Amino acid sequence: MPAFYPPDSLDPINAIGYLLRRAHKLSSARAEAAFAASEVTFTQWIVLALVHSGIATTGAELSRNIGHSSGAMTRLIDQLEQRGALARLRDDSDRRITQLQLTDAGRRTVTDLAERVAGLWNEVLEDFERAEILQLIATLNRLVARLEAATGEEAAEP
Repeated sequence: MPAFYPPDSLDPINAIGYLLRRAHKLSSARAEAAFAASEVTFTQWIVLALVHSGIATTGAELSRNIGHSSGAMTRLIDQLEQRGALARLRDDSDRRITQLQLTDAGRRTVTDLAERVAGLWNEVLEDFERAEILQLIATLNRLVARLEAATGEEAAEP
């Protein structure tokens, strides 16, 4: 198959990288605003949701998944631990690894605030057909898998 993007015609309006970055910026701003009155930020909720789903259970996995440095992630985990939403547990097979586990309060936070995130996306996607949404999700998952393979990063598995 010939290359989709000839270098001389690459324009941000049809560049996947630009569109993904723009969509991320716009959706993150809306989500942070939706969480403004909450005790946790949207980013903190994402951390709790990733631990809850099993996609990430260590600080390193969280850092890889949301793009925070290890120092920034440690501070975020510290905040959530101080709030009683997360607990750190030493890994039985490797004491150097600290596993993260949601507390009951953390699980309640994920569940209670999921409605805000679902509402935000339902509003944004209201003009899309269900089949379009499912295709978008499938395409983005395939794109993420290809990028993970290209960078040698482990795929996130729930």
